[in-house]
Amino acid sequence: MKGLSRYFTAIAFALMLIVPAVVSAGSSVSTVNKSIRIDDNSTAGNVDSVNGSVRIGDSSAVKSVDTVNGSIKLGNDVKVERGVESVNGAVTLKPGCRVDGDVDTVNGSIRLQDTVVGGDVTTVNGGIRLLEGTEVSGNVVVRKPGGWSYNKRRKPVKVEIGENVLIHGDLVFEHAVELRLHDSARVGEIIGEEVTIITP
Repeated sequence: MKGLSRYFTAIAFALMLIVPAVVSAGSSVSTVNKSIRIDDNSTAGNVDSVNGSVRIGDSSAVKSVDTVNGSIKLGNDVKVERGVESVNGAVTLKPGCRVDGDVDTVNGSIRLQDTVVGGDVTTVNGGIRLLEGTEVSGNVVVRKPGGWSYNKRRKPVKVEIGENVLIHGDLVFEHAVELRLHDSARVGEIIGEEVTIITP
């Protein structure tokens, strides 16, 4: 009986970590030590997690997505009215996504596939991969790390601008970057003193 009790307790705990598939239109979701999952074809307001990942299902619409310690994954054709931001976690957007604001992370990678971004795409220590026709209205930025660690020798951040990608703004690199730039990609000015460009 004790084993069965532990089993049901584990199930109940797992269910607590999942946002129900039916979310009231426009309602916000916020957690501290839980992950958030929103099912396909849902709508929500601001989606925020402090210590947990966020998963948004296909064809959903939200106002914004933010995490501190957790990854963010958006399914196909997700619409974000504002921005997507993670401090310590990867950001992955599948084809058909649209973000009207910025996509931003500090210590995490960014991977956008056939996605439209209305603002900037920014990282500090994580790599950036913009693939398969992704379009960015603003800049693609690798920021300079703050604090004492900036003076330490650092490996270059890897940035990939893939096939048929369009960057209306500039590529702004405030520290060392290894840039893989596809011949078909269209970008603005490449700004940075330590940029190694690799073309396929």
